[in-house]
Amino acid sequence: MLYVFGGFELDDGRYELRHGGVQVPVEPLVFDLIGFLARNPNRVIGRDEIVDAVWQGRAISDATISSGIKSARRALGDSGDSQNLIRTVRGRGFEFCAEVSTTVTGKESVAAVAVEPAAPTGDKDGRRTRSAGEDPKPIIIVLPLANLAADADAYFADGLTEDIITNLSRFRDLRVVSGASALQFRGREADIAEVCRRTNAGYVVKGSVRRAAGRVRIAVELVDGSTGVQLWGDRYDREMVDIFDLQDEVTRIIAATLGVTMQEVALQRAMKKSPLELSAYDCLLRARRYTWLLSAEMHSEARDLLEKAVELDPLSPDAHALLSNVYLGEHRFDMNPRPNPIGRALTHALAATRLDPQNAYARCWLSIVHFFRFENDKFETEAQIALRLNPNDPETLADIGHYYAFMGEFERGTELTRRAQELNPLHPTWYYFGFARLHYSQRRYDETLADMQRIGLPHFAWSHLLTGAAKGQLGHPDAGEAVAKLYDIKPDFSALTELKKWNTAPDDLQHILDGLRKAGLKE
Repeated sequence: MLYVFGGFELDDGRYELRHGGVQVPVEPLVFDLIGFLARNPNRVIGRDEIVDAVWQGRAISDATISSGIKSARRALGDSGDSQNLIRTVRGRGFEFCAEVSTTVTGKESVAAVAVEPAAPTGDKDGRRTRSAGEDPKPIIIVLPLANLAADADAYFADGLTEDIITNLSRFRDLRVVSGASALQFRGREADIAEVCRRTNAGYVVKGSVRRAAGRVRIAVELVDGSTGVQLWGDRYDREMVDIFDLQDEVTRIIAATLGVTMQEVALQRAMKKSPLELSAYDCLLRARRYTWLLSAEMHSEARDLLEKAVELDPLSPDAHALLSNVYLGEHRFDMNPRPNPIGRALTHALAATRLDPQNAYARCWLSIVHFFRFENDKFETEAQIALRLNPNDPETLADIGHYYAFMGEFERGTELTRRAQELNPLHPTWYYFGFARLHYSQRRYDETLADMQRIGLPHFAWSHLLTGAAKGQLGHPDAGEAVAKLYDIKPDFSALTELKKWNTAPDDLQHILDGLRKAGLKE
């Protein structure tokens, strides 16, 4: 959607703010704040509504909101003195004082009707309240890491804490308490119950940093705020070579591990509920199991759960994004097919990105829809946006790396997959597919077969397709068995049709066909 006001254009599809046709540099959170104000012009918007929409309901200070408003005014050439565009209404909130016109851009119109935000509901004080099907996301606080070395090292512990908070906040299915709020607990032994009571957090991250003799040890743990039980903990020992590289590496790993762990914790709670008790968020969590198993049975269950989630909470970008993934499975894997799967996947991917332009997972699946529409330039654009928004989400890294490999950009794809594996060592087996494609392209057929052994997934046609091609190239006597299994899974299987459907690069397509023909494919 394009919002036009006062000489500015805010394009939430391209994630750009422009003035006179020239792009204005703006931080992502400030862009979201301006976008929210532009979608709600000429009415007073309270603090709670702004926090819920822009900061995803995280516990933040008034100073943080004021700083965001100040940055938004600066980007728009406004100020606290003039208040030409953003007016402060003392004691009530802010008003965006501009005439705003909107234009639907590109194919966003497909999803426009489904995702037009509803008028906010509120209590008697005018504060926004949640819709009936909406479920609060987990709230997590990262306490300042305790410095167990010399006082001069306190800056290092604070820097690690700030980076963990920043990286963790990129996971849109978590709410992270701001660093300013967490700092009030610095320098004292925190009582977990008190921390959770004062910040409304359900989970607490705490830890320590110790430096000695050119080495550093960082210990971190995740604690359930309601029980005090440790849910996860780890220790990182590193050489102190480049302090900034070390800080980047360790905080990325910690944030990614916490993100994955929190998903698993939330899933376990959702699995204990009966079907009648499931909220939209519970449905979403249960449906995520499909991305590991990739089975037809799990696909059917995930589709039902996500359709229910979208019905309960039509403004959930995460539900729309995962439903796009599941609908696309009807086309990718021929699972439980219904008419027009790519069109339905596109509708919900666009819905997700319109609802939350900063949602990396939504951008990721919009890029993959473009991949299967053979719109490779659009795939590249959306994939890069997704990677910038959250370079620490292993699933986003692995998904995009997977499709780069299918496009024939093997080294580029496997580099992303390696990063995903480092961030999530207990990853799904399909992460190895990019390496199988790389090794096959390099004529390293034995390594291709080793990769396919790691993947497993006997119900997945591509497992036998690539195994058959590699064995055909090696002249294995049992190569024909893999080809026969393809027809067991898909009686109407056509290798050429399948390869073209997956947007396979021309040279790679011919190379795979050559291996399959050597394995006995009659096509």
